[in-house]
Amino acid sequence: MELLNPLMLWGTLAIAVPIIIHFWHQKKGKVIYWAATNWLIEKNLQQSRGIRLDNILLLLLRCLLLLLLCFLLSKPFLNTFGSHQADKKVHLVQAKAFITENYKFELQEALKKGEKCYWISEKLLPITDLQQTPQNENLDGGLLQKSLNQLAEVIDKEQINLYFINSESLQTLPHIFVPNTFVLHSLIDTSQQVRPYLGFINNKRILIGSNKLLTLAPESIEKGSSKHSGLIKVLIENQDNGEKQSIKATLEALAQTYQLEFDLSEKSKPNIAYDIVFSSHFPEKTLSDNTLYIFSNTVKWKLLEEKSNQVLIPSLLNSQGSEMVFEGLFPEFLGEKIIQHFGLQNEYKSLSHQQLNSLFKAHKYFKAISNDWVSKSLLLFFVLLLALERWIAIYKNS
Repeated sequence: MELLNPLMLWGTLAIAVPIIIHFWHQKKGKVIYWAATNWLIEKNLQQSRGIRLDNILLLLLRCLLLLLLCFLLSKPFLNTFGSHQADKKVHLVQAKAFITENYKFELQEALKKGEKCYWISEKLLPITDLQQTPQNENLDGGLLQKSLNQLAEVIDKEQINLYFINSESLQTLPHIFVPNTFVLHSLIDTSQQVRPYLGFINNKRILIGSNKLLTLAPESIEKGSSKHSGLIKVLIENQDNGEKQSIKATLEALAQTYQLEFDLSEKSKPNIAYDIVFSSHFPEKTLSDNTLYIFSNTVKWKLLEEKSNQVLIPSLLNSQGSEMVFEGLFPEFLGEKIIQHFGLQNEYKSLSHQQLNSLFKAHKYFKAISNDWVSKSLLLFFVLLLALERWIAIYKNS
């Protein structure tokens, strides 16, 4: 026996009301003498002391009626299948070869044991052969929730095992409600990752590797997207010689370490769009959104707001004025800004473990199989008790 709305049991505190009313009426009243009392029967002049038996029975009936009403409102659910159902499992699988190949052993064992296995699809499809997957559908939160809603109609209390590719597309809904206890089996499909890269001469491509650093890509990149082609044009407008040396040394370090290729200029040339501009002077013209600006010595600047393509450094970029340059951290800093500016982060994004746990919520769903008789029986018992209570109350006052 389980309760679908257990909070209604707080209503049982209401049994204090008939008890208080009952004992309030048992208080001894004040005797008032008047002439007509001489004509009353002596029996009626005797005081009724203590609590009469029919009063106790009436009090118990009223308390029982309140308890039964709260129990009815809490929606009792009788599990007629026994607790052994909780040990069984049902499997809901995304129709992708990548999933079936990685969880082949678990799914084959489930089929051998006779456990229910279904594909995630518009219409819930049972799995008979792992080699025959239905037409692939792009999985999102809406499709998964629809499959779970259909699954709730064919299961009772089995544990639900979900097999799917971890992707941000699952967040199309704020929450995905699973109709029972569940276990998540998620994988990140690296073949779906779009690999943005910087293209240089001789088909050389630089992208973010598995170590999260810029690295030389192989000749063929599946689902790659070019974010830049040709030399990275850099304009250095800083007047301080120390700054110029630090910037050139940083760019040379990036070129040697990550094989980036730069085209350096110290004077602006007309009709040339620069990719990176270093300057220590407040800009006098409109800044381009396609250029990364590294401004130094901006401690007194107040009118320019830092944007995604504008970096404001308070001090001069030399070893005397900048602790970052002095400690040799400037190449790493500039490399991160180049990655962000050109958008070299992988465009395929997955959810973290914490995001998955907050996205999926267990919401128990109980089928309405033959459990109506429980509520109907309790309701009938409630009506009979109410009739008995009314009969005793009327008979007592007659």
